[in-house]
Parts: sequence; C-alpha cells; structure tokens
Amino acid sequence: MFGRASRSRSLLAAGFLSTVVGATALTVAPAHAVVGDAAKDGEFAATVKLDIGEGKRGCSGTLVDEQWVLTAGSCFADDPQAVTAGAPQLKTTATVGRADLATEAGQVRDVVELIPRADRDLVMAKLAAPVTGVAPAKLATSAPGKGDALSIAGYGRTKDEWVPDRVHSGAFGVDAVKGATLDVTGKQGAVCKGDTGGPALRTKDGRQELAGVSSTSWQGGCFGSDDSETRKGAVESRVDDVNHWIQQVRSLPKRSMTATGDFDGDGKTDLARLVDYGPSKDGRNQAALWVYTADGKGGFNEPRTVWESGAKDSWNWEASKLVAGDFNGDGKADLGVLYRYGKTSDGRNETGLWTFTSEGADGFEAPRKVWESGKDSWNWDASKIVAGDFNGDGKSDLAVLYNYGKTSDGRNESALMTFTSNGDGFDAPRKVWESGKGSWNWNTSKLAAGDFNGDGKTDLAVLYGYGKTADGRNESALWFTANNSNGFNEPRKVWESGKDSWNWDASKIVAGDFNGDGKTDLAVLYGYDKTSDGRNRTALWVFDGSKNGFDAPRKVWESGAKDSWNWNVSEPAAGDFDGDGKTDISVTYDYGQGADGRVGTGLWTVTSKGADGFEAPRKVWNNSL
Repeated sequence: MFGRASRSRSLLAAGFLSTVVGATALTVAPAHAVVGDAAKDGEFAATVKLDIGEGKRGCSGTLVDEQWVLTAGSCFADDPQAVTAGAPQLKTTATVGRADLATEAGQVRDVVELIPRADRDLVMAKLAAPVTGVAPAKLATSAPGKGDALSIAGYGRTKDEWVPDRVHSGAFGVDAVKGATLDVTGKQGAVCKGDTGGPALRTKDGRQELAGVSSTSWQGGCFGSDDSETRKGAVESRVDDVNHWIQQVRSLPKRSMTATGDFDGDGKTDLARLVDYGPSKDGRNQAALWVYTADGKGGFNEPRTVWESGAKDSWNWEASKLVAGDFNGDGKADLGVLYRYGKTSDGRNETGLWTFTSEGADGFEAPRKVWESGKDSWNWDASKIVAGDFNGDGKSDLAVLYNYGKTSDGRNESALMTFTSNGDGFDAPRKVWESGKGSWNWNTSKLAAGDFNGDGKTDLAVLYGYGKTADGRNESALWFTANNSNGFNEPRKVWESGKDSWNWDASKIVAGDFNGDGKTDLAVLYGYDKTSDGRNRTALWVFDGSKNGFDAPRKVWESGAKDSWNWNVSEPAAGDFDGDGKTDISVTYDYGQGADGRVGTGLWTVTSKGADGFEAPRKVWNNSL
C-alpha cells in the first residue's frame, strides 16, 4: 500500500519539525532533493506551504484564486472523508510566494475555511485575505494521458533534508488514469512527506496547468523512509474533472445558459452550460463551458469544464447566444455562439459567429470565429437563433429571426435569415422570409426548431403573444413555418388561445419528439401566479406535432399542492437523455446565492413516458457541498 502523508505523526529530530509529506526531487547532487532541483525564485510561485496545528503537520498546496488554496484533505485528517466543512480544527497558516522559507518574501495568511470534496482527497482552503502579486495556477480542463509528463512540486522532505528551506520539483510520468486519480512514477525521484497537497503540473500549449494534487506515495528514497523501499510511484487526485467544483467554491459562476446535444456521439443527449465567471481583477470578461454527459439512466454524470477563456482572452457572457447542432455532420453535436461586439466607430452593429467543434469524449476544440458581419451591420440584440438541418444534407444549419423594428407606417417588420453549414463553417446568411406588408412583432415571438410535420426536414414554430384582450384575457397563438426547397413557407397560425387565457410572458418553450412518433412536439414550461399560501406554481404543457401543425395543448405535469416550483429561476432544455428514442426535458434551477456567497444550482429531469406523458421531475445533480 502507498503511505498516506497525513498519517505521519509529528516529532522532533535533530531540531527539525517533521512534515507530513515531502517534496519531490531528482538525485543529481548531494545538495539536491530526491525529486529534483530546488526551485529558483519565481518558479512554482503558486505552490503554497501549509503549517497545520502550529507545527503538528506540514503540507503543500496550490493557489487557485487570490483567496483560495487547493490541497489534500488528508492534510487535515488521517481519513480525508472525515474533514468537515468550516473552520479548520487546528490553526492553519499558508505561506504563498516564498520559494525560500528562510526569507521574508511572499505573504502569510491564516486559513479560515475548509470545503472538502467528498469523492477524492481534495479540499479547498479559504485564506483570511486575498494574496496579491502571485498569479493563481491555471486549471486543467482535460485529463492527462498515459505517458504524459508532469512536474510535481512541494515543500516536503528531500533525499537528505528533513525540512528543506526551498520548494523542490521533479519530473514524473503518468502511468494510468483511474477515475478520480492518476497513477504516476518519478523518473528519478519520489513524492515525500510534506508534499501532500502539492501540485502536479502539465505543460500544455506552452503553459503549465494544474492536473493533479499529491495524495499518497511509496516514498522510495525519501529522507526517513525504509532504506529498502525503492518504488517511486505516487497517486494524484485529478483536478480537471472537478474544475467546475473549484470554480463554484471560488464563487465564480454568476449565471449560465444551456444547450443540449449528443456531444460525445453515444446516442444519448448531453447538456452544456456556458457559464459566466464575471470580470477578472484586470477587467477581462471570463467565461467557461461545462458539459454534463448523460449517464444513460435519465440523469447526468458530474460536469467537467471543457473550456475556459484564457488569462489574456476576454469572453463576454452577456454578449453570447448559445445554440447546439451537428454543424459538420460527424454525428456529434457542436456548439455555436452568436456574439455581440457592439457598435463600430462609424455606427455599425458588429456581430460574429463562433463554433466549438466537438471532439467526442475529449470535449471540444477551442472556439473559432466562422463568420463576422464585416462591413454590414448586424444587430445582435435583434437576433433570436435556433439550429436545425433545414436543407436535409445531414448537417445542422442556423436560423435567425431578425427584428428590423417599426416601419414608417407603424408596422412591426421581421425577417428570417439562415446560415447554411458548409461542413467547416457557414455560408454567409441569406434572407429566406420577411414579414412584408404584414406586421410581425419580433418582441412577442418565441422561436423553436424541429421536424414538426415528420417530413424529414426541420421546420420552425413561433409562440406569439398578442397581449391582453379587452376583457382582460392573455391572448397567444402558435404559428408554424414549414420547410420548403429554398427556405420556408409563409407562416400560418395553427392554434390560438381563444376564450382561454394563455400568458405568453409566462411561457418557456422547448422542442422534441416527446411521444416518440417521429414528429417533433413543443413543450411549454408555464408559470402561474403564486398560490394564496405563497407557493410558486408551475406546469408543463405539450403541443403534439401533427402532419398539419400541432394538436391543442395538454397539461402533462404541475407542481403539487405542497410543492413550490419557481418558474422564474427555471431554464428548460430538451433531449433524449436516457437514449430510449423519446425526448425528455431538463430544467436548470437557480437556488440563488447562499450565506457563504456561493450560487446554488440544481439540475432536474422530467422523463418522457411516451403517449402517457411524463414522470414527475427528479433532481439528478446539484452543486451543494
């Protein structure tokens, strides 16, 4: 078995305080540590020295935010699962930016809060005050592969030093990726006592990123270890697949938007969230892409961060409209973002189209711009976007309902534009319909795409709001625009609320084949007024697709007499999450900001039972810690 660092008890020997897990180094000279050379000033600056219990335990960590350190749970308890959220039981201090502990460089902060990770040897440690002048480590968004090279750093023991003065590092290779852990072997060194919690860094695209955190080791060749032990292997806790958790603890996710598609090509629909991380300290807009892969049981696996805007990039979440489709026709869904750049100096509206191309189980390629408005003016604020295979060539295209505003005679003027996929991007947009002499109010239109009549081509549906009638009823209608050989037929009204009252403002629409009959249906998550006892009341209605449009809506679920479901904080999406050929519904639910500053989010699924409706919603994931 590997020896876990934090199981060592403190003791004094030759005037040195024992550390719990030690540093990695290479045997190159007597003064050097087992796993490598002592780091130079400025190297491994984000590596942190932790003192737990005023000398009872010593560990390492990594600065991942100005006020948060990522380290191992086993630094704080023999059993990492025994670490509880809250203030550490023993006084803990973190020394940051001090490569040489004999100097006064860097900054020292008390650790005031621990947030443990339940499924692996990881804990986030909050500092009493932010650290300035030290750049936090970049987090990996994909797992290392077998044979990848890692640099492991820490403040622990070396070959011949009990408590070295400097952080050390050494070269390791990845032997295997095993769920939540990485098996690694030192090329010339080992992970020693005092290194627990230290960083395992991978170089990608010329920059180091945090791939793992040191957990256990054989400690072969470390000072004080059994002289007969020669094994240089160690176990690292993975970081890439819990990147989202680290960010959530940092309170970075502010808002998100979702899209669904079979991103890994396994026949089940997955869910993607474009997450707003807010502005950085230097004023950049930050965003990330999280993916929840379907688990085949109607739920989702833990999300993983597959992309985040870089240290020098700026990605404005508020300027993004997200859509999913198989744009290159490879059987895996990609993501598209219509992006607003604002007005140019000469007054034009400038807009671009970016795509994230799926790489299957490996995530997505970095986003690339595939179109921009150029000399033309394209108003992002006047665009509503959906995806579908409109020309039947096996690749998803994009449709945009575009608002031209009011004409001089007071009519609302709208148009439909399409971007046709060419496999490597999109052709320039072309107008395939406009409202003409009629009046079409873009502001009261909600757009959805699907093969509603079952002819094999993607059509469009619009839920349209007419406002209130003279007698106070909310009046709404459903319009259907069938696909033809060169665009779309004129829209026609296929349903209207009539004597009933249907509140367009209380309707969120998604499209999918919910009954499995080969025609796309339309679902509406509908918000009602509060009940007399203050509960939020919500229902799910379905318009079944038919050859000529849609059947009348039917209610398939509503929140119960004792439940409270807040429509305002619910974002529905649709997909075949369990792979049974019938489309289900997911709802991303915002629980708001808690007392600890973290934003609570839940993910619910409403599983289709075909012609029999839907099962009651069930929570399949939440980010509570």
